[in-house]
Amino acid sequence: MARRSSFRGARLRKKPQGAKVFGAHEARALAEHHVVMRILKVIHTWPPEGRGGTEAHAAQASRALSARGHNVGVFARTGRPERPEYEVTTERIGDIGISRVNNTFHDAWSFPWTYKNEHIHAAFIRELDEFKPGLVHIHHLTGLSTTVIEAVKSRGVPCVMTLHDFWTVCPRGQRMMKDLHLCDDLDRRRCFDCLGGMWPQMFPAHGERPTIVDARGVLSPQVLAEFDRHMAYVLNLADLLITPSAFHRERMLEIPIDPDRIVSLPHGMDPAPFASPSRRPDPVKRIGFIGSVIPVKGVHVLIEAFRALDRADLHLDIFGAMETFHDDQTYEQHLREQAGGASNIKFHGAYTPEDVPRLLERVDVLVVPSLWWETFCLTIREGLLAGIPVVASDLGAMREALDGEQDGILFRAGDSEDLRNKLERLIDDDAYRGRFLNRGASVKSMTKYVEDLEDVYANAIRISREREKTLVVAPPFFPVRDASQPERLADAAKSDASPGAPRPSKVSIDDRMQAEDKRGAGDVVHVRRVAPPRPRPAIRHEVGDAPGKTTEPVPQGGLPTERWDVRGPVKLHKVALNEDS
Repeated sequence: MARRSSFRGARLRKKPQGAKVFGAHEARALAEHHVVMRILKVIHTWPPEGRGGTEAHAAQASRALSARGHNVGVFARTGRPERPEYEVTTERIGDIGISRVNNTFHDAWSFPWTYKNEHIHAAFIRELDEFKPGLVHIHHLTGLSTTVIEAVKSRGVPCVMTLHDFWTVCPRGQRMMKDLHLCDDLDRRRCFDCLGGMWPQMFPAHGERPTIVDARGVLSPQVLAEFDRHMAYVLNLADLLITPSAFHRERMLEIPIDPDRIVSLPHGMDPAPFASPSRRPDPVKRIGFIGSVIPVKGVHVLIEAFRALDRADLHLDIFGAMETFHDDQTYEQHLREQAGGASNIKFHGAYTPEDVPRLLERVDVLVVPSLWWETFCLTIREGLLAGIPVVASDLGAMREALDGEQDGILFRAGDSEDLRNKLERLIDDDAYRGRFLNRGASVKSMTKYVEDLEDVYANAIRISREREKTLVVAPPFFPVRDASQPERLADAAKSDASPGAPRPSKVSIDDRMQAEDKRGAGDVVHVRRVAPPRPRPAIRHEVGDAPGKTTEPVPQGGLPTERWDVRGPVKLHKVALNEDS
């Protein structure tokens, strides 16, 4: 039988004594032999700070890879207002080393800055130099810098990126506007107005909007056309792209991505925390929602359907933090008014991923009423592993998650009456409800997922080797501030440049130059501090009204683009922290 993967020769639970750890310069050997890999994960936030599905999946997969003998490191963003901007802290959690770069969006001044940040790029270069990965796996780059892909590929390191949502085509992430209009097509004129609610200083409601042809060949506002071209470029630099569902793969092919290098690989989950006696078709007493309580998750649809049931014997439990969502700060008030103080509707607030199995033990039916195209839906799988019936919107990857309606029940997205009808039948028909109990066996295990992921890594290494002689990676360029704009930009920094982003306070740097803090057996927290950026010279290249741009053509994988000029390095060095700092 043909061998499926170069990694199938051995299944390591831990790194054997004397095992060789390969770096980037020995990546070729990985395609022929099973070896311990050095894998650097890149993500927008990491637990315990990040509590979303993307962060939970990345953390679980990293622990599983580490348990199989691989050396896993993490480069993530943090947002701590009490720390200097772009400071990098390092720590170890278990066997995984984690570096966090501080970005509170304090100096956010332009839209290109939000996805091309020279200081974060410099911090990442330092991480590459220190960790020396044999492969980089990117999970999310919001709040970081897309130029890290250019840094990886300029060094010939194999690169894999998982597209967890729509951020690479929609800065909101869900292709959904504030009024909950789902964007079936990418109309950048509509996007410009939509993003103006989040960043009014970057997308003004009035004034000129220069337009050019974007990567899809459509006339678009220039600022978004440049975003599209850059994203198409960096995505095509990656050796392999992963989507967590076949649905999401098809949607991502709407932009110019090489279809031969984008694969669908559903996430895996560890069933052990959900191990409990099989559920029986007992009477339904509690209906539950678990997840972020934000508009795109459709909690208001669930509350409306629940109230329409008019059953005093039922309770609705809503687990999740009520947070502001981009420029919407009224959703919590709306939900509480909608609940009308009903004693059988309870908002339980935030939870941790470790709490989920315990919370689901208290629920008889789980409802996932999302209004956006869920690209995987971790919550559905959690409900299946808990053995309870799951009712979900018939939208996006949620149909895949329930295998049509083999493992759960679907209702028309946003239709509270249809949801009420489905819940009513589920509550009243014991035999019908029994069909959807204990369906956890249909959820892919984390062990199987990691085996499949190792296959993807091996393929990415092969592709990277094949592209070595032909792939052209241009040096990264970053947006440069116009010297005539300081006051306007200072005002912009005070505005809500990134919804929910904290603002840094002034803290003495000397306070952090303390001795090492021994927090446990060998656990030491360090800091790499980035020197404050130097003032930029007023001299700049100009093309028309676009300061800082160059007209020199740059190879972009077949996608021509305009680039930004940048000057001046960012220096890094380590300092130690004490507990107070």
